[in-house]
Amino acid sequence: MRQKINPGLSRLIVLSILFGILAGRNPRARAAEPIRAAENSPAGQSTAYALQRRLQHAMTKAGWWRQIVRQPNGRLHHAYLIPGSMYYELFDWDTYFMGLALSYSHRGQSLAGSVEDFLHFTDHDDSYRGYTPREVDGKHFFALPEMCKPFLAQMALRATLTLHNVSWLKPYYPRLADTLWYWRHARRSSDGLFTWFDGVESGTDNSPAVFTVPPDRTEGVDLACYIYREYLAMADLASLLGKPADVRLYQQRAAKLKRLIQKRLWDAGAGTFYNRNSRTGAFIRVPEWTNLVPLWAHVATRRQAKVLITRYVLNPHEFWTQYGVRSLAPGSPAYHPVHGYWQGPIWIVSDYMVMHGLMNYGYTAQARLLARNTVATLLRDIKATGGMHETYNPNTGAGQNGGYFKSWDMLGAYMIQEAYTGQDAARIPTVAQLTAAWHNPSAALQ
Repeated sequence: MRQKINPGLSRLIVLSILFGILAGRNPRARAAEPIRAAENSPAGQSTAYALQRRLQHAMTKAGWWRQIVRQPNGRLHHAYLIPGSMYYELFDWDTYFMGLALSYSHRGQSLAGSVEDFLHFTDHDDSYRGYTPREVDGKHFFALPEMCKPFLAQMALRATLTLHNVSWLKPYYPRLADTLWYWRHARRSSDGLFTWFDGVESGTDNSPAVFTVPPDRTEGVDLACYIYREYLAMADLASLLGKPADVRLYQQRAAKLKRLIQKRLWDAGAGTFYNRNSRTGAFIRVPEWTNLVPLWAHVATRRQAKVLITRYVLNPHEFWTQYGVRSLAPGSPAYHPVHGYWQGPIWIVSDYMVMHGLMNYGYTAQARLLARNTVATLLRDIKATGGMHETYNPNTGAGQNGGYFKSWDMLGAYMIQEAYTGQDAARIPTVAQLTAAWHNPSAALQ
């Protein structure tokens, strides 16, 4: 029996295939004009928003927004965010991206509580100054010596903006500053960049671009960008807390790190960013999605961004598919689209970052198409399985790795809205923008 196909999804698939054909003829070309016209048309916008409403309805009906918040548990003294109802653990970057999604319904308390729970373990039990575990549950904290990824200041800023209240952070600010002290004193190489301890700490557990043996020698493109954003977030928080010297300090560090990323991690010959080996200085030439994070962090120069986007992001032989963005390009020997985890399958978190990276550099129509592809992938999964997965097969769009996953998949509820309106829950305002908006509650900081 032939299944009926939703006209919106059918049109989306046709557009994606057309885009792939045209991009395949010229991998460095900008997206085809028909794609741009379709995505920017009133009909295209209407179809896209219909997809978003369907996904929002499915998430709400299933009760998934409630399932990502867990009440205080053992040594976790505040309500905190979890990737799904089967979890008890508090995870680092999952928490940040769930907090972004919750900000649209003005729910920031569980994100603030998650920050408080993490920082409770900072400088804990005579550990190295600033060390914070990347994973905690009510009885244990895990992963020594792996560090909490540098998202805590970004979490704190997002919670503060959502709650429009910074007073909750005052007693925790010194510990928050200590987390960045840790990165600077325990994980900074002689060239000024920072190292991941191993792949698990980086979050891309089995990434071929991060050394696990020996550990602590991969200067990560993504890591540098996350710390750059931490500096910007700390400057904002310091401004709200009346610490002008800290504002200047973090702004200066952010500017210096941005220049360093542009210079040290960019391979001009390949036209992409790469991780580096901190011991040898050699590039780790693996074509993985974390090379694209400078687009999301708005760190790449316009020239770097143009090359990176046209040569890699929009190229169907590299990262682009009709279902989302591959985590590893097919040219890598490690590429495995089915059971590869971070070695090829699509992740919603990388789709989200790449979507905003495209928007940062003027590729709006392509960002909208990526948002639609991502939402359509989630909707097909929900229809087929009743849930969402950690990863998706880049060849078929089928869900893989655990159908109980919520976490950053919840970002799908607002990706189309962000792509069409320019809203960005992860945007870090300048200190001037923040100051102006903080005293004018009607001003939008979303």
